[in-house]
Amino acid sequence: MKVCKKCIQPDTRPGIFFDDDGVCGACLWTNEKKKIDWDSRYKELQEIALWAKENSKDGYDCAIGVSGGKDSTKQAITARDELDLKCLLVNCEPENITDIGRNNI
Repeated sequence: MKVCKKCIQPDTRPGIFFDDDGVCGACLWTNEKKKIDWDSRYKELQEIALWAKENSKDGYDCAIGVSGGKDSTKQAITARDELDLKCLLVNCEPENITDIGRNNI
């Protein structure tokens, strides 16, 4: 069994991958996140949101694909509450949606 040289995550985890040095993708991403200037990224997002509000013509500032899961729910709440966008939420309900996911939508 192969394990990550940093966090000892085993290769039995579905979807795991290792770089040439034996470091897993999660550890690689953790290091990459430290290099991102999150303040400038958020400022850029605010500028995009302002452009959308100034240029919307149909009552909505943006469209967001939502599944009811935590990620798309967080995106929709952030767009609405932090960026003050009028969001059109789009969903194509999958066959196996959970009750929690359905309630989130």
